[in-house]
Amino acid sequence: MKLLLVSVLGIFFLSSCAHHHKDAGGHHHHKCKMKSCSMMNKDGAVFNKHCAMSVSMGDMHVEGKKDFKIEHGGETYYFSSKEKMNHFKKNIEKNLTRARDNWGDFERR
Repeated sequence: MKLLLVSVLGIFFLSSCAHHHKDAGGHHHHKCKMKSCSMMNKDGAVFNKHCAMSVSMGDMHVEGKKDFKIEHGGETYYFSSKEKMNHFKKNIEKNLTRARDNWGDFERR
């Protein structure tokens, strides 16, 4: 039963990644551990230590602070304030999806 559930969820995740973009190849819905990936900086912080909530809201220029960070899925996300960090955590998967979409669009410019 677990195998069936994992398989169904895996298929759903893979199909959801490509369904809303013409260029799904340049998009980051996956955990990217490649050193050349523009989503991660050299020490493993996502979005080059920019505030993940701000990136989710479309503002790529707000820097995160070392005092406000969370670990999720083996990756580190930074935030500019405690409020933004807590807001992000309330709906983390939705916010991560939006942030990855926005960051990918920003990087392709």
